[in-house]
Amino acid sequence: MKQSEIRRQFVWSKTLRWCHWGMTLSTLVLILTGWLLSWAPERAASLDDIHYVAAAMLITVLIIRMWLLFFGQGNDLLKSLLPNRHQFQQGWEVLRAYLSLGKIPLPKWYAHNPLWASLYLFLFAVLFAQIVSGLLLLNQITLLGDLSLRQVHVLGFQVISVFALLHILASFFHDAKGKGSDISAMVNGHRIFVIEPRQPETPETSAVVSLDSLRDTTKRHKPKT
Repeated sequence: MKQSEIRRQFVWSKTLRWCHWGMTLSTLVLILTGWLLSWAPERAASLDDIHYVAAAMLITVLIIRMWLLFFGQGNDLLKSLLPNRHQFQQGWEVLRAYLSLGKIPLPKWYAHNPLWASLYLFLFAVLFAQIVSGLLLLNQITLLGDLSLRQVHVLGFQVISVFALLHILASFFHDAKGKGSDISAMVNGHRIFVIEPRQPETPETSAVVSLDSLRDTTKRHKPKT
């Protein structure tokens, strides 16, 4: 009986990984200092500098990540985040696995999580709005017409905080229930793939998805069997 093959595949570029962790660190610092500024305004003098340094770091990292979306390579590019019909189906399977607390198995994919991929684009948009509103508030501009920039900034803070919490929980969930070593992959760039041996096609056996097919899901609606 043939045994499963474990393959270690390079998926994430070094620049993308640096952007990921830079965005993670700066966002967590901004969330913490923003929360402390609202609940302990008497500490504003000491917290402001930290908040501004983290904001500068986020701006730098976000600019680099936007550059990668259009001029990077492989899984850095925008097309890797744009879903197709197959990835929508896989995203629903990922959500079902979450809701079942892992009783329903996770689907297989190559690079970006099919549920979170499009949400990253939403996050980038929210971060951009947060940066713009923060810079305007820093220059004492609090209104754009009837739009309160302070309220926009607070709303962005809430959305990013929820996103960060869910993303952290999902990362640990995938590392516990999945086989792709997702957390370490964002450190060393390599994901682990378990390749099941091919079985003869019979009514009782299902088709096996190859690693090449997983890699090509950003280009096709269905993986090649």
